[in-house]
Amino acid sequence: MVAAPRSADPSLFQESYDREATGRMEDALAALDRLSEAKRGGYVAVLRRAWLLYKIGRNTESIEIYEKATALDPQAIEARLGLLLPLMAERRWPAAEKVARDVLKADPANYLATLRLAFIQYNQERFGESKTLYKKLLASYPSDVEVRAGLGWALVKLGKKAEATAAFREVLEVSPKNVLSQQGLAALSK
Repeated sequence: MVAAPRSADPSLFQESYDREATGRMEDALAALDRLSEAKRGGYVAVLRRAWLLYKIGRNTESIEIYEKATALDPQAIEARLGLLLPLMAERRWPAAEKVARDVLKADPANYLATLRLAFIQYNQERFGESKTLYKKLLASYPSDVEVRAGLGWALVKLGKKAEATAAFREVLEVSPKNVLSQQGLAALSK
């Protein structure tokens, strides 16, 4: 009995990852294009394509492909979390907020959805709501410098200078090169 030939698909996925690791995103996409038709249309390949399109700044295409991945596996949260990235890059705040809220309906304690929703609200100038979400995250992730810096900026926008200063200084105690906190303190000193 003759064994069926091994699919080249695993090596093509690996080639895609290897090309991404060296910053060759177009080559990483090209590796996916050489997958068999069945694999190319599968959830993992579609999700990966959406990610790579986002990484090279082709956000409109990335959004479309993330939506395709979501349709392929409606229960999967990762595709919806990924979809947030190009939506945010395109500053499509209401659409991004809807996606984040949908994720939080399915997974109320989801860290990334909460973090991204706080950022989305900040960018919609809903600083009080943003502050509330950042504080909620800090309760579970007290050492997270990104969350604390985000809180600092929400506090700046709310005019809470002393609290914002404290938040930025706490970040800089453990991450002295944190740009967001450095910029926050600089903004407060003006």
